[in-house]
Amino acid sequence: MGARRRTRRDRRSSVCASADAHTGRREAPCGACASEAGHRMRVVPLVMLALGGLAAFVALIAAPFYLDRFRRELSRADEIEGIAHELSLTFARTDPAYPGSTAFHYPFELFSRGVEQICENFIGGTIGGVDLIAFDFLYRQRVDSDGEPGNDIRSEPIRFSCAIATVVGARPHVVIEPASAPPPDRAGGEPVRLEWGDFNARYRVISPDRGFAAALLDLALMTWLVDEAPRLPLTWEIQRDQVLCRAPSLAPRDVPTFLRALPEFAKRIGAAASG
Repeated sequence: MGARRRTRRDRRSSVCASADAHTGRREAPCGACASEAGHRMRVVPLVMLALGGLAAFVALIAAPFYLDRFRRELSRADEIEGIAHELSLTFARTDPAYPGSTAFHYPFELFSRGVEQICENFIGGTIGGVDLIAFDFLYRQRVDSDGEPGNDIRSEPIRFSCAIATVVGARPHVVIEPASAPPPDRAGGEPVRLEWGDFNARYRVISPDRGFAAALLDLALMTWLVDEAPRLPLTWEIQRDQVLCRAPSLAPRDVPTFLRALPEFAKRIGAAASG
């Protein structure tokens, strides 16, 4: 009996399908066909609605973050521009060396980090008789946790405030960094220990020419670094005739102090202390 019912149902389905072919007329679908078609029509809008809702949710979460960051970057540029004008210095929001990079003109390891480098918010001019250039330096690293060659996912930008001055003479490479710098951020090499314990407690000195580093850091320079230098996480780096002062991205309110510190440091590097 069950087999007969299934046969009749199958016969009805084939009659429903063949009527169109023989008569050329659109026939009303049978109940089973109509039910299946209606089910498919309901599923497709539901899937599209779910995908649209997911996209809206992601946009709702991410958009305020990126909008806030964009506003902060605009605000930072405006504040730094105002500071430059107050100090009678020039300002440019973008790198004047574009499509190259100003950072590549200077012999410091920081400027070769990452797979993408950006310089922005340029300040230039003279403070205390010393010509300087300052800018925000950003770099991105490749995120390659799976080791796939085609992986081009990049990190969030890592930011530094940088100021550079040119001094007389040529010197070996010397790094003077805060003793509190995290190990991943420290310069490689064995620290040069100097005779003043307070200085050693505040700073690490790294140089391939240990004798020169000791001669460079005379009592006057060490005294200024310990007693008068800004209480900011500044790293001083000397290479040939260039002096770099850098720190993890500084707030605009700290930029004037940062800029004034570089000429003070540069003046204390005597022409005699050169290689």
